[in-house]
Amino acid sequence: MSWSRTRVVSAVTAVLLATTTLAACGSDGDKQAESSAGTASSGFPVTLKNTFGDTTITKKPERIVTLGWNAQDVVYALGETPVGMPKVTYGPTADGVTAWDADKFDKSKTTLLDTGDKYPFEKIAALKPDVILAPYEGFDEATYKTLSGIAPTVAYPGAPWQTTWQDQTLLVGEALGKKADAEKLITGISDKIKQVAAEHPEFKDKTITVGSFGAENYVYMPGDPRVQILNEMGFKNAPGVEALEKTNTKKEFSLTISKEKVADVDADVLVAYVDGIGTQKFLADPVYSSLKAVKSGGVYAMQDQQVISGMSAVSVLSVPWVLDKVLPGLSKAASASKG
Repeated sequence: MSWSRTRVVSAVTAVLLATTTLAACGSDGDKQAESSAGTASSGFPVTLKNTFGDTTITKKPERIVTLGWNAQDVVYALGETPVGMPKVTYGPTADGVTAWDADKFDKSKTTLLDTGDKYPFEKIAALKPDVILAPYEGFDEATYKTLSGIAPTVAYPGAPWQTTWQDQTLLVGEALGKKADAEKLITGISDKIKQVAAEHPEFKDKTITVGSFGAENYVYMPGDPRVQILNEMGFKNAPGVEALEKTNTKKEFSLTISKEKVADVDADVLVAYVDGIGTQKFLADPVYSSLKAVKSGGVYAMQDQQVISGMSAVSVLSVPWVLDKVLPGLSKAASASKG
């Protein structure tokens, strides 16, 4: 989505700039108008806080590199194109991007970066970015300093991998001088989620647990965006999840639990990522099948990696793409649950 200026606004801005240039010795009122026009047209410099300090961007970025999840979604939604972004390895399209970015990605304009094991700093530097956007990430301070040596880096503001989708959108918008447009995107998605909640009263106050099950079992914490957006739809976190969060001293976005402890996080509705073992094996397992959610039909087992990715990488582009795919399963589970 692009929120471009109209020709009228552009013309007025041009006139203002020409006028203030000629009237260099004008009155204080003229100087104030000049200052206001400059600020309105650029929005820079802008300083953004992150977990490691502050990042100042002095002028509108033209060459944008994104890292982590979601930043490129916001960039695309704001009508911009990144020169570099991570290659997707979980549920990718043939081009190596997410399904919801497929119609926007142009390999002649954007280089895909392999960020699996470590960051390719040299390749990032070779792209000559004006800004590096990583508001939803988990790198350490040393990595942040290295990236900042390449270009101003907008890092995550709190705990790793726990920036809300709203804050991610706003941070990218501010970094690109499009704060107002970012706010419109947030309002649009928020309105859509409110509509979902209104159309699905079966979600209201049903307890929910979101986890991945198989060779390892782990549960997503309340600070994780995929949990937050389900809360926004009306679900509330299971008591076992809230209890687990109290032990989460490192503020991680998910915690590993033993198979024997899975019953501790049982809920009215269980959203279970089972792409490692498959739905049938999950439902036939004696431990998982003993859960209240499974017995009542309140389980929504997911194994399509693209849909799991869409539900996990919450963004202004992924939400509209994934809702139609997950709402029928969520509704069925919530309606069947015994909460």
